[in-house]
Amino acid sequence: MRGARYLPVSPVNQSGMTMIELIAFIVIVGIIATALVTIFGIGVRGAPEAKNITMAKQLAQSRMELILARKRVVGFACFTDVAVNNRRYDPCSAAPAAGSCPVMSASTHPACTPPTGFTTTVALDSASCNGGDSNYKCITVTVTGPSGNQLAELQSWVVNY
Repeated sequence: MRGARYLPVSPVNQSGMTMIELIAFIVIVGIIATALVTIFGIGVRGAPEAKNITMAKQLAQSRMELILARKRVVGFACFTDVAVNNRRYDPCSAAPAAGSCPVMSASTHPACTPPTGFTTTVALDSASCNGGDSNYKCITVTVTGPSGNQLAELQSWVVNY
């Protein structure tokens, strides 16, 4: 092929990246990824363990189910009778007979004795529950973890109907 001419490739027709641009991109992405992984690792170490949170939620749910079961058995009046500081609503504490309310023995359910390091607190509130209406009581179950921080809180209304 005599006389054939080869035209030089002009920069306008080139596409793609040079090797230097590709290396620079990989280095920048690597630095950003390293920073994100480091920040994420610090956040995970500072947060409570997922295992403890799950256990706390299960404890709160079990305790609330025991409380609501006691209300179904003894009725609203005996359930909310807190005369002489008896915690009649809490199945994990015993309460003597009061008026027409029966003696309530403390439950031996596992939710009444949380694992070592966990603390469960139960509160009955009628003052701030539905504007102070005496037909409503608010029950709050709070579970505190081994490090002293609150891991779970469960609230429920008990209604006199």
